[in-house]
Amino acid sequence: MPYQGLLAPGLVTGTYVYASTGVVASIIMMIFFAKGTPNISKCDSCKLGLVVIWTAIFCMWLLWACVYMHQMVPLIAPVHSHKAK
Repeated sequence: MPYQGLLAPGLVTGTYVYASTGVVASIIMMIFFAKGTPNISKCDSCKLGLVVIWTAIFCMWLLWACVYMHQMVPLIAPVHSHKAK
């Protein structure tokens, strides 16, 4: 299998999953969790929620992508020894 790097099918699919999770979480946050209070307006609450959600999604995606790519090209290859009988 040739080297595919960032365009590996599994990595692209996982990226789409994380992006769609971020979109769904953003919509849910705007509908159910953004509230206006005397200390913060609803617009500012939405902005803060979006920053928190997308920072978390990016950090989770980055950790997952590093682990996924590390398994694609491991640093240490197993050494098989053949014992003579």
